[in-house]
Amino acid sequence: SWLGTYMVNARGFTEAGLLFASLPFIVGAIANLIGGFTGDSLARKLGLMRGRRTMILSGYGGAAAFLLLGMLLPEKYAALTALSLAYGGITLAQPALMGICLDIGGNFGGAITGAMNTAAYSGAFLSSVIYGYLVAHFGYTVPFIPMVIFMAGATLLGLLVNADQPVIPDQPSLPQPTSIV
Repeated sequence: SWLGTYMVNARGFTEAGLLFASLPFIVGAIANLIGGFTGDSLARKLGLMRGRRTMILSGYGGAAAFLLLGMLLPEKYAALTALSLAYGGITLAQPALMGICLDIGGNFGGAITGAMNTAAYSGAFLSSVIYGYLVAHFGYTVPFIPMVIFMAGATLLGLLVNADQPVIPDQPSLPQPTSIV
């Protein structure tokens, strides 16, 4: 929600030039598909724990690095490219995060996924509000600092999750629906 304003006010894009602001979403869509296929392949080759952690490290770790780079690069197109790759990193890791919810949730995979999404959207809402206050008081560079810190923290937290260990061990199987035919 802040990218268009940032690109115009901080990076000098014109209103017409905001067509370039769609680049992160194009990169994100492609990275999401690649993340799904790559994550499945890595989980098969390396096992759930190592496969999922590899995707989190490459996706979120890459996003943290590209956010930092996007903050520091002086040229607007280079900054946009770095921010696009940061968003791509986030979406690259998303399929692995959903997979982890199912891996550790078992019969409660939907509840675990819902809790994760609730936390993510709550954070997105708060970060949008905080971003505005930080820009108003400190300019356009400072708001990137907490973004980089949180993304690096999310990477480290993600590396602690073991997809091989369910949250509730030894869950009974859910009853299977019976056919009415």
